[in-house]
Amino acid sequence: MNIKHIIAGVVTSAILAGCSMTPKMPTAPTPDSVEDIQAWQTEGRVGIRTDSDAISGNFNWSHTKEFYELNIYGPFGQGATRLEGTPGSEATLSYEDKVQVGPSAEALLYHELGWHFPVTNVQYWIRGLAAPNTAAEIEYREDGTPEQIIQDGWTISYKEFTNVDTLKLPQRMQVTHTPYRVNLIITDWAVQ
Repeated sequence: MNIKHIIAGVVTSAILAGCSMTPKMPTAPTPDSVEDIQAWQTEGRVGIRTDSDAISGNFNWSHTKEFYELNIYGPFGQGATRLEGTPGSEATLSYEDKVQVGPSAEALLYHELGWHFPVTNVQYWIRGLAAPNTAAEIEYREDGTPEQIIQDGWTISYKEFTNVDTLKLPQRMQVTHTPYRVNLIITDWAVQ
């Protein structure tokens, strides 16, 4: 093996390692409570099932007060779907070489995929919180984390939590409302 092959191998390894790294949010102090989280980034695995469809893959979700971006993708980036926008405002859905814009994430998902999915509420549920604008029934565990939230006809079951510094955040959860069932396994949290 000559020096050119060794250098090529090192460069290729460095490029592949750089491609596999997930960009992280700038380091900031962890908020004092889950309610105080202003921005987050999560990644993990997702399974979405309806009566007529089933999707599974990986996801990453970056969310701030001003912007969110949710990506769902299969192995090697195949079947990538991106939902992005401003919370409470216009959204863009990109999938199968299509780009569609709608007045909200909920309206866009219904128009394009026929799914009734409460994206606005999910930004709370993923943190283990009930959405603030409608009534909710909440069952808590002894440690104070929610076991289940029932809100707007949806049942959110929390299977497992993880520690992110001093906070307990969901690691495994299921969101259901017939005919929809969404399973999330969150492998990484970054919060501000």
